[in-house]
Formats: sequence, C-alpha cells, structure tokens
Amino acid sequence: MGKLEFSNSYTESTELIGYNDDILMNVLIRLPGKSLMRFRNVSKHWLSLISSPYFSCCLNQIPIFPSAIFLRVQPSLNKLKYHFLSLDRNPVREPSVRSFTFVDDPAGIRILQSCNGLLLCCSNNRLGEYNRNYYIYNPTTHQYTTLPKPDNRTQSPNTIFGVILAFDPLKSAHYKVIFVRSSETSPHLYQLEIYSSETHQWSFSSEISKVNNFSQGVYCCGGIHWRNNSGPFLRFDVHQERFQEIPMPKIPDDWDQQTKCRYFGECGGRLHLILTSCKHSTRQFDVYEMKNDFSGWFVKYRVDLNGLISANPKMTQSNCHASDHWDYHAFTVLAIVVGEGSGQGSSLPFMVLHVPGKVITYSFKDKTSTLLHDFAPDCTDIEGCTTFECDDAYPYITTLAI
Repeated sequence: MGKLEFSNSYTESTELIGYNDDILMNVLIRLPGKSLMRFRNVSKHWLSLISSPYFSCCLNQIPIFPSAIFLRVQPSLNKLKYHFLSLDRNPVREPSVRSFTFVDDPAGIRILQSCNGLLLCCSNNRLGEYNRNYYIYNPTTHQYTTLPKPDNRTQSPNTIFGVILAFDPLKSAHYKVIFVRSSETSPHLYQLEIYSSETHQWSFSSEISKVNNFSQGVYCCGGIHWRNNSGPFLRFDVHQERFQEIPMPKIPDDWDQQTKCRYFGECGGRLHLILTSCKHSTRQFDVYEMKNDFSGWFVKYRVDLNGLISANPKMTQSNCHASDHWDYHAFTVLAIVVGEGSGQGSSLPFMVLHVPGKVITYSFKDKTSTLLHDFAPDCTDIEGCTTFECDDAYPYITTLAI
C-alpha cells in the first residue's frame, strides 16, 4: 500500500510539473542548451514551449558565458576547419574537428565573429566582396540566415574593410550587422552600412576617417569598439549611431611607445585588453577592463607566468634573444572568461592560453594553470607545433536565439 501511495504521489508531482508551464519554464531555462535541444522531443507541448519566442526571451535574461571555443585550424588547400574545444577542464577526449557545412557554399565557410551565441560567417573566397555571401548562424539550433545584398551599392567590389555583428539578447531578439566600406564622397573616409534583422533593410550611417583597424571590431554593451595602435580607441553606439573616443590605457613611463596588443575581446558584458611592451618581459603583464561609462580603462587582473613558463620550457624560444620580449616567450591569449554562471565554479575568472602544442587555462585568482588539450604530445620544438593566433578563437555560447 505504501508503494502505491508513493507511486501515486510521484505521478501527481510529475504531472504537476509537466503540465504547469510556469514551473516547467523555471526548470527548463536552467538546463544546458544540448539538454534543451534533446527535450524538445519529449512531447509536442515541450517542443512548442521550448521553441517559442517567449521561452527564448526568458532564457536570454540569464547572463551567458562561453562553455567552449571554436579554434580555427590553419587552412590546407584553402579548406578551413575548426576544433571545438570544451572549457570544462576535462582534457580526456580529442576535440572534434569540423568544417562548417550548414549551407552549401562552394567556397566553404569562414567564421568572422562570435557574438552572444550567434556566429557571423562568410564565404571563404577571395574573388571580391560583392560575390561573397554572409551568414548569421546559431550553432546550438543549427539555424542560419543569409544576409541579403544591398540593392543600393554602386561601388566596385573589394570595398568592404570590416564586418561586425551586434547582438545582445538581454536587450533585443534582433541583431544588426555593420559593414565598414569605402565612402562615396571621399577616398579619405569610410562609411558605415547597417543591416537590421528587425526591418530586413539596409541603411547608411556616419562617415569616419581612416585611422583605425576596422577589420577586427568587438561588440560590447551596445557599442562596437575598434582599437587603435597609436591613439584613442573608437566606440560606435549601435542604437544612437554616434561615435565616441576612448583613451588608451596609461602607458608606464619606462615603456617604449611601441606596444603590442595581445588580446582585445568581450565576455559577460565586459571588455578586456592586454598590452605588452617590447622593452619589458611578457612573463608579467596586466589585464585592463573598460570602465562602465566607457571613459577609460583600469587594471582588473595582474598576470604572472613564471610558474607556467617553468612548467612548459617550450615557451622559451631558443632562437630569440632574451631582450626581444615580444617573442621570447611563446604564448597566445585565446579567451578571457569572467563572471558567474559559466559552469566553471570556483575556477572563475580565467584566461585561455595557447602555448606550444597545448591549450591551457590560467586562473587569475591563484595563478595556477590547467591543461585543456595537448595538440602535439610528441612535439619537441616550437617550430613543429601547431600554432594559433588570438583571432583564430571564437567563443561558443549556448543560445536558442532565432
């Protein structure tokens, strides 16, 4: 009798959760994206609920952080492939290597940018910008859309100098794609051309002088940011469509004015920057974070790689002189992961580094490192190891954004 009562109680509780959308929503929005995709097959009701715009909106109100990175493998025969490298600190399996085949593009697909769970991709051809297709792809749901070509473009091909995706699911379900292209009024200016997923229309915005590197912009907190190697950074407010200059971090007096940007990226609504000097060792450096009012930068973390270098002697390049601080220690910053809720527990915050033959994490809190993957266990020299640059890494964030 007791077993029967227990069974009835269990069934009633299950039905209460299964058919009460409010309770079910509160449970489902806390699950990983892969589980949600699988649970869509439970019933038509669950499929309808999980696929609804309202559920996607509720899910997007929870802060999102990367759980993996796509790591671009240097192409052979112009065929791009990507490692899918989990950040769960469990380096037991070989990372999957895949090419992006979500659409039949004869030129293949290249990732240009990752922005809050969506990927901006394009045709991997070099035959001119006008013939290149651009795509917005959700790797969680495998949905994609092809951006329409502007009808009013009158210039010749090869006029696009940068393409940036602006998407913030905490503010809107829609996104914008900003093209930096040649100006029709002056050879000394660039012009912004903006596509809106809400209106499905293109529009022209401000003109700007050719002073920044517009090929690698970073979207954060409603604006696109471009770094400048010798002057102020530039911020473009996507909604108000206006520019703002952001001063460079204060460079120490004993630094040479030549600086190298080791990292420039966003995580959890925070913009980070790493600069090093050719006159100082890269064993120790600072991680800057942008102020909330975009008025400048402050030192967020201090990095000391002495322990990491001692444990990985291949990081010291024997063919470089010790005074050549830019290249004497071989490492690349692939990602910075900060904030709560990314599944890394007490290990937050950390940065992901590529050192010869390996990808490791470095904890800002206790200065310790953890192996994520060994790409070349038999690698005996730096020249024989697979190498990655900071712009080869694209964070993967689970989202059901449509």
